[in-house]
Amino acid sequence: MFRIHIIFLSLISIIFSQVSFTDINRISNQQLDLIKTELQSQDIANSDATPDNFQESESITVEAPKKTPENNYFGYNYFERDINFFDNIPTPSDFKLGPGDEIVLSLWGETNSRDNFLINKEGLIYYESIGFINLSNKTLKEAESILLKELSSIYSTLQDESSQTQLMLELGKLKSINVYFSGQVNNPGVHLIHPFSDIFSAIVQIGGINFDGSLRNIEIIRSNTVVAQIDFYSFFKSGNNDFSNIRILDSDIIHIPEVSTRAEIAGPVVNTGFFELIENETLSDLIDYAGGLEANAASNVIIDSIIPISERSSDDSALVSEIINIRDFSNTKINNGSYIKVNEISSFEIKAEVIGRVKFPGLYPAANTTLKDILDIAGGFDDPVFRKTIRDDKIVVLRKDENNFYGKEFEVDYNKSDSFEIMPGDKVLVYENSMYDNLFSISVTGAVNKRGSFQFKSGMTVGDAIALAEGFSPIANKEGIVITEIFSSINEQGEEIVQRNKVNNASLDFEPTEGSEINVLPLENVINVQGNVYTPGLITYQKSRSVNQYINLAGGRKPDTINSRVYVKRANGKIRKVSLFRGLGIIVKPGDTIFVPINENPKDFDLTSFVADLASTLANIAAILILVDNQDN
Repeated sequence: MFRIHIIFLSLISIIFSQVSFTDINRISNQQLDLIKTELQSQDIANSDATPDNFQESESITVEAPKKTPENNYFGYNYFERDINFFDNIPTPSDFKLGPGDEIVLSLWGETNSRDNFLINKEGLIYYESIGFINLSNKTLKEAESILLKELSSIYSTLQDESSQTQLMLELGKLKSINVYFSGQVNNPGVHLIHPFSDIFSAIVQIGGINFDGSLRNIEIIRSNTVVAQIDFYSFFKSGNNDFSNIRILDSDIIHIPEVSTRAEIAGPVVNTGFFELIENETLSDLIDYAGGLEANAASNVIIDSIIPISERSSDDSALVSEIINIRDFSNTKINNGSYIKVNEISSFEIKAEVIGRVKFPGLYPAANTTLKDILDIAGGFDDPVFRKTIRDDKIVVLRKDENNFYGKEFEVDYNKSDSFEIMPGDKVLVYENSMYDNLFSISVTGAVNKRGSFQFKSGMTVGDAIALAEGFSPIANKEGIVITEIFSSINEQGEEIVQRNKVNNASLDFEPTEGSEINVLPLENVINVQGNVYTPGLITYQKSRSVNQYINLAGGRKPDTINSRVYVKRANGKIRKVSLFRGLGIIVKPGDTIFVPINENPKDFDLTSFVADLASTLANIAAILILVDNQDN
């Protein structure tokens, strides 16, 4: 049953993909018939599911969740970006000085000086007249107090209120700090990072965390002791920053462990995808991380779970599926690898659908509603112009039978639709009146008085079409009418082949089809002789000349001519075969073409050609004798 629904939805998708939503009421009658056939074919495909022998199976097949694209893993894209630090940003108040840092010591008042000092690897600076001063692991404020105390021994005015010398300490060039990254990071190992970095910006600088790494249990290890554990989810979800106050020091280790529990959630939630859960978190927490349920979410979800190896009795029962009600969300533990499908409420079972030639096709309420009610809302029946385009005498309603298949069909006249009660799930098919707004046409070109396209009507003849073109022009060849039509056929592969072909021997009584092209040729005062003659080409037309006379005017037949196959092709494509004894009886008309074929195998004796040649010779001798006799007389 599920497979059939998928097929039907795919069919509907294909049909609607060919039509824009703004023009959806232009669904053709053929498409409506296709929809009806597919709906009703579900009954045939499941004909064994009758009330007598149908038994519903209660077995459930559970498949292991499939891995979705990597961009569906929540939170990891936060670290996939560039970060910039600037030298002029304020120094954090808890920044600790260390080896490699440069400090700038300024004195002004009674004494004015400004000196730069580089803290050596023991954490000391050397001040002339005093010696080494230890500033290692001191904040700027602490270092400033130490220097004030030390320098007071040589600058008495540093602490003299009447003639005071001021002292200020600031950072010069900053040293990067060495931080070790271990676990599931994209670039593990030791990295130089900016000394003002917090754990978030430090991870950004080294390329982020891979998709197997935890975002909720990140550890900062200092001197083999975990000094902090960071959970980024509160920051991602609510913007709560509880990690920037944790300073990263030189030689710290940032460790990213593997994810212990991760589940996928799909359906009507704000953000679908994979989310990480920590100990004691439930389905309610997972939905919260996904942004919560959307308004169209149902109160039940389906969970496909994988039982952990330590808890399963057999691999055969490792996959389970269960339905959880919203009341139990906060008590439902989620296993690693679970797939949670949030169901969506559907309006289908309380509505009927109108498809076809209406202004607003779609779903409409079916409770206590007549067919006329929803047709009037769908629009078009109260519009006198639009109404003419609707086949309102045959509204088709498809309804599910007791087996839940569209096995019932009703044909209702719109004028009686107010007495037809609509039921939920009905499909209402409104057909187009194909006889209205008929845009079918044929074209007439050539030697007519008014060339152009004209509306096609059933039973129209070529003569009717030429009459619409205001008749033949004075130069028209009334027997030279060329007609081409669209011809459809099926090839051996069952594919439809559409071609435009010429219609031979068409007359004024011929009935063309939609799309035909009628071309009236101009009168040609010549005859075209082609083939095995000495001078092929055009011969001036003269009334009452025979085929043989025109062939003789073209130089006569060459040797190896097949005289039995000479033929005349009329201007309209009609073929007249010229036999030995009928050649003199065929009337040649202006614009005709005479074809004289050649024998491709001249070694073969052609009795017919021999007789024809003999007859031609005797006819010529007789003509000469008659001419001599006339002269004697």
